Amino acid sequence: MDLNRILVPLDGSKKSFQALDRALTLAGFTHGQVTCIHVIPHVIDGGPRTKTFDKQLQEDGKILLKKAEKRAGNKNVKFSTKLLRGSPGHVTLHTARTGKFDHIVMSTTGSGSASKDMIGSVSNHVLQKSKIPVYLIK
Repeated sequence: MDLNRILVPLDGSKKSFQALDRALTLAGFTHGQVTCIHVIPHVIDGGPRTKTFDKQLQEDGKILLKKAEKRAGNKNVKFSTKLLRGSPGHVTLHTARTGKFDHIVMSTTGSGSASKDMIGSVSNHVLQKSKIPVYLIK
């Protein structure tokens, strides 16, 4: 089983950072690569409030990815981040396909409202539609 290229969607929740930690551990066994993505929604052009909201989403995303970089800093793993736009489930699947990743590691629930005993909507979508193995971290 190859663990050379692992994709980790990160939403900022504690569980998503636990998934990142697990992906870093797995990739460390094979000196693999982990790419961490954070997906923000498309914001339709509007007035100043809309532009401020969009700017805040971008800034928050960059801070989140910097936190992930810091967490990966002392591991023996190649690590990169990407801030992307769209629907998290769709963007995760598209990125996995076009980036030729061999695994996706993500949390079962994220920043949404699913309880700890449930699987979140994004995780469920990725699990059902992915052509590559998906590891869900509870």
